[in-house]
Amino acid sequence: MRVRDWFPSVRSPGRIGTWLLVISCAAEPTATSSKLHAADVWSASPTAPRRGKATTHSADAGVPPDDGVSQQAPAAITEPTLEPPPTETTWDPGVANLNPSDDEVVGPPDAIPDCHDRLRAAGVTFRSASLPIVRRRGFVCGAHQAVEYQDGPEHIRFRPHPVVTCQLALALAHFEGVINRTASELLGARVTSVTQGGTYSCRAMARFRLVSEHSYGNAIDLYAFGLSDGRTVSVLKHFGSPSSPATSPESRFLRTLGERLFDENVFSVVVTRFFDELHRDHFHVDMAHYRTDGSRV
Repeated sequence: MRVRDWFPSVRSPGRIGTWLLVISCAAEPTATSSKLHAADVWSASPTAPRRGKATTHSADAGVPPDDGVSQQAPAAITEPTLEPPPTETTWDPGVANLNPSDDEVVGPPDAIPDCHDRLRAAGVTFRSASLPIVRRRGFVCGAHQAVEYQDGPEHIRFRPHPVVTCQLALALAHFEGVINRTASELLGARVTSVTQGGTYSCRAMARFRLVSEHSYGNAIDLYAFGLSDGRTVSVLKHFGSPSSPATSPESRFLRTLGERLFDENVFSVVVTRFFDELHRDHFHVDMAHYRTDGSRV
């Protein structure tokens, strides 16, 4: 049975919808591209020589008889203009998965051959880590490629240092830029620290027969954000009721951040309190194959 068949009433913006999952963050946390399929276009329409009108037979002996075909030179053949074949868009492993064809793939993400080089190029300090592949209760946990994320391009300190897939580490580098841009715009300060509540925990989802991305270290729960001016923005304290508009700068920051993390393809899945009350005190973000937007009503 296909995953989408389990949820026939799901309202979705083109992918497996928001109700695809209730991320299993409710369990005790463990602290630890769209491909462009375009047809090749080859324009070739040469102009063929055209048959002319018969001419009058010449009386001059030196002129060959007219056989009814114009003796004018044929029109020049126009060479076809060859357009270069379109280049297929390459998936960037450091952003949300935009390819709907693999939404139903279940299991640890594949290793990225040049991931460590990508992390260094993104300004990430890390060290190799291990999340051994294990089979438990009918599903697989662990990761083929894991790192401990120690520092990123904006020098935001994650407390504690998260152990994540290399793919999620690339996304966290992107996240640092988005969160600081949002904080500067709405709070007039930079984010200097993030309190996270766990990345790896081998478990199924809380209410669905699906495997949590936490089972692969491919998800992280975000609880609070420390600012350069000494303030702390807490999801539990400042997000506010989902049924009411934002009433404070901190609330506007959190809600805007959630939307940007999804809209700017930082993560495949973004779940906030708008999704359910299991997420009243944290954001859940991950790099699943499918997409889920739990960042707005």
